[in-house]
Amino acid sequence: MKAAEKLLRSGAWKRCKASHVARPRQAVARLAPAGSLSIMHFSSNKAIEKRNFHSTTHAQAKNLSRDTRMAGRRRFYKDVGIKPISPPWTDFVDDPLAQNQTVDNPISAGVDGTKSATNISLQKPTQKSLEMYLTPSQSDSTKEIQWYGVTLDGRLLKTPMGTTLSVPSLPLALSIASEWDDQEHSIQPAQMPLMTLVCTTIDQFTIPSVRDAIIQDLLRYLRNDTTCYWADATEDRILYRKQSKFWKDLHEWIDCEKKGLGEKPAVAMGAGEGLIMSRRREQKTFAGLPHSDVVMDNAEKFLQGCDSWTLTAMQSVTMEAKSFLVGLAVVRGVDGWLDLLLEDGEDKEQQKKNPFWKDTKKAVMASRVEEEFQIDNWGLVEGGHDYDRLNCSIQIHAATSLLQCIAFENACDVNVE
Repeated sequence: MKAAEKLLRSGAWKRCKASHVARPRQAVARLAPAGSLSIMHFSSNKAIEKRNFHSTTHAQAKNLSRDTRMAGRRRFYKDVGIKPISPPWTDFVDDPLAQNQTVDNPISAGVDGTKSATNISLQKPTQKSLEMYLTPSQSDSTKEIQWYGVTLDGRLLKTPMGTTLSVPSLPLALSIASEWDDQEHSIQPAQMPLMTLVCTTIDQFTIPSVRDAIIQDLLRYLRNDTTCYWADATEDRILYRKQSKFWKDLHEWIDCEKKGLGEKPAVAMGAGEGLIMSRRREQKTFAGLPHSDVVMDNAEKFLQGCDSWTLTAMQSVTMEAKSFLVGLAVVRGVDGWLDLLLEDGEDKEQQKKNPFWKDTKKAVMASRVEEEFQIDNWGLVEGGHDYDRLNCSIQIHAATSLLQCIAFENACDVNVE
């Protein structure tokens, strides 16, 4: 203890601390003999250097693991571009010459020896499932789809599971390339929502077992949809009016036969009624609201018919909004745009009933009715509520952009006056 106090009183610890803060890589490199682990990284002048690290103890091994993780997520490229490529189900994984033309995803699972997320499948999709689920459902069967990849220093980027990242839309490829180009010193996955959605689509939502699990999970969201639990008008008139403003039109649109679910969903008024209606009983084998069979069957039929791009967007919006109905309206809002272009227009008025048609911002507000009500009453907590607002807006707008890029790129050629 006395030795430690003596060291603190001296200036040696300050010089050591300043050296490690100013040049952490160089300080570690001076301790390493040549010959062990080699790691590539960028120096201050953006030139690529090699540093050697040596580990002999358990503590040093743990530090090495942390350093490897940081190096894996440091920006290691200068130029970002796009290029036309073949679809992902024609991937040339087994071609040794092609390995030099691709770059592994730096935010892949296993960079730091751990999985990148929970509840992910490490099973790689087959070529058959990739072709079946990645072909856009809105595309014209007679029109050949052009796929595009993103390049880092001329090398094609891969998904975390090792499949070459390929998207059926030039605007989408440009958007993903822009996300990579905006990374300055280190790669921040949270700042790349479209990249995240595309990797999830290719790696996860093309596996049949994963798709089935996601569909069942989304149907559980429908059973417990946020927009189906209303405040009692006699107990809280202000909250009831806010809910009516954003949810009434949504439920009326859900009643539509063509784009909705054919019937209005069950609604609980007040907390007491919500608890009673959602409770599991002997005659009711599930927990949640007792929606009609028509609503549940049409919802499942819609999900089963979704390609992986649509299913990814649907899951992203549904989980962010805690509402299957909001997710359905957002996805169908993109379909509504196409229907007005591709059809004669007999259903134009019906399409405009979609409350989020051409208005994604309204979908964000509909998913945050109760949160904003509490903020109005009790105030905003900086660093909490504001981040929640931003994240909700980013996730819903990113999912909408994903669908719009693919849908409009692969729609039939039409003449629009």
